[in-house]
Amino acid sequence: MMRRAFYHHLVHKFFRVGLGLVTATSAIAFGPMAANAQDTHDHTPAVSGVPQGVPYFCARPGVTSTASGLWSNPRTWSTGTVPRADDKVAIAAGHDVTYNVVSDATLECLEVDGHLRFDTTSNTRLKVGNLMVMESGSLEIGTDATPVSPNVGAEIIIADRPIDRTIDPAQIGTGIEGLGTITMHGAVKAPTFLRLAKEPLAGDATLVFDGPVRGWQPGDRIVIPDTRQLRGNQRGVSFQSQDEKLQIASISATQVALAQPLRYDHKGARDANGRLEFLPHVGNVSRNVVVRSENPAGTRGHMMFMSRADVDLRYVEVRDMGRTRMGVLDNTEVDASGRLVRFGTNQIGRYAIHFHHDFGPTSTPANGYQFTLIGNSVNGAPKWGITVHNSHYGLVRDNVVYNTRGAGIVTEDGTESFNVFDHNFAMRSEGSGDFAPRSGYGGPQPDPGGEGAGFWFRGPNNYIRNNVAANADAFGFGLAAGSLDVVRVPAFKGADTSRGAETLTLDTTSAPVLEFTNNEAYGAMQAGVAWGWNGVITNLRVWHPSRSGLAATPTDSLIVDRVTVRGDQLVLASHVENPAGVWLSDYAAKTIVLGDADVQGMRTGVSSPFYQGYRAAEPGRGDGSVIVEHGYFRDYVGISLATAYAASAEVGAALKKAVVRNSVFEALDVPADPLNPPATISMNHRMAPGDPEPRAPIVVDTYNATPGDNFKIYYSLEAPETVAPCHNTRPAIGGWVCR
Repeated sequence: MMRRAFYHHLVHKFFRVGLGLVTATSAIAFGPMAANAQDTHDHTPAVSGVPQGVPYFCARPGVTSTASGLWSNPRTWSTGTVPRADDKVAIAAGHDVTYNVVSDATLECLEVDGHLRFDTTSNTRLKVGNLMVMESGSLEIGTDATPVSPNVGAEIIIADRPIDRTIDPAQIGTGIEGLGTITMHGAVKAPTFLRLAKEPLAGDATLVFDGPVRGWQPGDRIVIPDTRQLRGNQRGVSFQSQDEKLQIASISATQVALAQPLRYDHKGARDANGRLEFLPHVGNVSRNVVVRSENPAGTRGHMMFMSRADVDLRYVEVRDMGRTRMGVLDNTEVDASGRLVRFGTNQIGRYAIHFHHDFGPTSTPANGYQFTLIGNSVNGAPKWGITVHNSHYGLVRDNVVYNTRGAGIVTEDGTESFNVFDHNFAMRSEGSGDFAPRSGYGGPQPDPGGEGAGFWFRGPNNYIRNNVAANADAFGFGLAAGSLDVVRVPAFKGADTSRGAETLTLDTTSAPVLEFTNNEAYGAMQAGVAWGWNGVITNLRVWHPSRSGLAATPTDSLIVDRVTVRGDQLVLASHVENPAGVWLSDYAAKTIVLGDADVQGMRTGVSSPFYQGYRAAEPGRGDGSVIVEHGYFRDYVGISLATAYAASAEVGAALKKAVVRNSVFEALDVPADPLNPPATISMNHRMAPGDPEPRAPIVVDTYNATPGDNFKIYYSLEAPETVAPCHNTRPAIGGWVCR
């Protein structure tokens, strides 16, 4: 497998990961639990992905349901009294209990073998140390047909209690664990995020949207991203986000009055003529079904769905959940007998919403997906907001993820397949800054997914469409974590991928991303998209990236069909920043086609700084091409493509071809840098000192959409008589132009 380097121009780091990426509980291999055997759930560890098994947190309940009925009815319970603070409570199999109270009494634990449903017509609140839904059990807080009424609220609070080191050394508890059916449906908010129709500026007390804000209510909390194209002195440790979290005072059709005016400008993107083209989105993070931690600064809760869990969450607010922090992981260690050796301080895999080896029910749900997340909000997670790990055929749609570390929405190990990520908004994703090593991975290794991305996908085998990423430290969309070689993926819906017979092999080296269509990234980020797979990118929009709109290193081939990139000309005019619309590192790629690109206001429209091809002493392929066609470029430098060394042909390798076809270039109205003059197409590459070998030319066909205006451009510092029988040059072309 060819080695591939990723992101180094973005984050000045190199990292490499392989098939053995540590999963959320395989970082440590537990033996038998130290507690009594009846305290350990005997669910098959291979299926749940939890090698040490799942503890029975309510192994000896003090209060058990004896019949179906209301929670508030003493006759429902074995004690003849309604459960009280510190009780261990169990809903027995076959019983249907309706939760109909608002209680601040903290239950020690609640285990559901039967059916626990929340009243959808009255306010409810449950405070609990741990809530576990068993395989036969179901938790229902509203349904698609009968969601929780808009005028009431349902709340689950995970209490701030220390983790029991005796029965739970792996720190699975203090949260919600799902092995059975979990359904939560709050009142519909449609849309959950919406684009503005008027540029929001500091001091504005009203926001104007491009459509009605149905389901939004006075008092709702909304978020608006930092949209700046950052300068170097604004990035890194100097970065101070200008995103804002606001409250709605009133609503009228497409207008929202704010309880307090905006503190910052949130400017949109303009074309090179100054015409406003793109405006930011606003996300609503309030829902009337809430799952939250009691104390975000204490022992936080998490949600983990495993094995055959049947999960359908819609319009749920997940606030201050997740316990794993960005930075160096520190997992619990036990000996071969299961005795605790050291209790970890930053256990892997305890995220706000976490599908962990959740293959879903054996019979696919009626909507066709093995799990469903629609319209939810995740607000404030110390690492990753929505995490999909070795879970497949899910639907993740219309969710708003705000203020997370590492990444907002994640696929963790690259096996995740056939999931649909559609129309989600991920905003303010802060990076770890230290590329934390994972324990249990053969020594210190980089921990991908911590760079700060709105969306981070470890593998290629998913559908990604209509999503928006804003205000992320590194990239809006990260799809370039490194080669996985061959992985096993499900052969059908509901397949148990711990069983080889229910899987197929997928060679990710050549596999394309299944779909990447109509996505958008902008504001206070280094790159819109970082890409390392094969596939097709369709209708990508990126504005105000500080380094690149699209940074691509495909393994073999990539087609980019319609990409629009906009830069802030005020940033560009300083000549300090060097953002590129499309940055291509294709030394390991065979074919890249960039069609219908529209790049304006960037230092370079298309840049490919690495040479394409190899010399005799260097490994790699020499064949292939970069084709830029039907584009429009109004940038300081339109296109700058490094080409292969001509001597490559002498060792029998076909030359990499660089072709610019039927594309239009216009001058950008910014002051010129005398050391680096503007150009439409440039071959002014800085070669290594003393490098005598000439490069192959760029072939230009139908320059500026003028039929018959065809020529070749040679490296500008080469003597023209050594590369072609011509000496012609042309204005705005950086290099020797030969007919």
